[in-house]
Amino acid sequence: MKRLLAIIALGGLGATTASAADMTAPVTGSAYDWSGFYAGAHIGVANGNISATDVTQPNGGFFTDLVPAGTEGFDFRDANIAGGVHVGAQYQWQQFVLGGEATWTATGIRKEIVSPYFPDTDTETGKIQHYATVVGKIGYAFDRVLIYAKGGYAGGKVGFKARDNDALVTYEQNEWHNGYALGLGIDYALTDRLSLGVDYTHVDLGSKTSTGPNVFDDGSLGSNPETYKTKARVDAVMARLSYKFGG
Repeated sequence: MKRLLAIIALGGLGATTASAADMTAPVTGSAYDWSGFYAGAHIGVANGNISATDVTQPNGGFFTDLVPAGTEGFDFRDANIAGGVHVGAQYQWQQFVLGGEATWTATGIRKEIVSPYFPDTDTETGKIQHYATVVGKIGYAFDRVLIYAKGGYAGGKVGFKARDNDALVTYEQNEWHNGYALGLGIDYALTDRLSLGVDYTHVDLGSKTSTGPNVFDDGSLGSNPETYKTKARVDAVMARLSYKFGG
């Protein structure tokens, strides 16, 4: 009841003679209360950066055997559409807002390049299929405007493929990577339930090393297993629409 009275008073809708106890509330200084559970969707642009380094000893593997192992590889950069869903919960005390949020985002990040080592025959492809984040958030509310920073865990599905189009030999890995996410954003409460926002997130998916065989088109395995160390990062800007379930 104290919380409700304070909100009403700050909005100019209640009595101005409430007692000091009745006027003490978590949202003093902000008429709108950001507290509650929420869920929504987001869409925007994601810029991906993927690298795959052949670490097969002694001189690199089948697709990079002209250079020393661990020194050269392939780089992929692509900006593409991305989108997904998010859920979270937050609590407002005075003008400070604390909370947590989980997201899942699918991306169209995919880049195919011609091999710099065997340009007449080989192609390489890097992609980031999707990623997820679980972050803590801290924000500051100016009534219906909320600015926030966030940080926490990120994980994503990263793919890399090397292809010899003459020998019809392919090496491919699709691995789940683990890393971290950092970001900033701003939300505006359109109504008491709906909010619209813009969010920037930097996702570092770390690196992962994977060894696998070369596979011919008929399904048989070649005699040259490959080991690649793959790294991936994403910088994403998203428009967000969220629905708050309650305070």
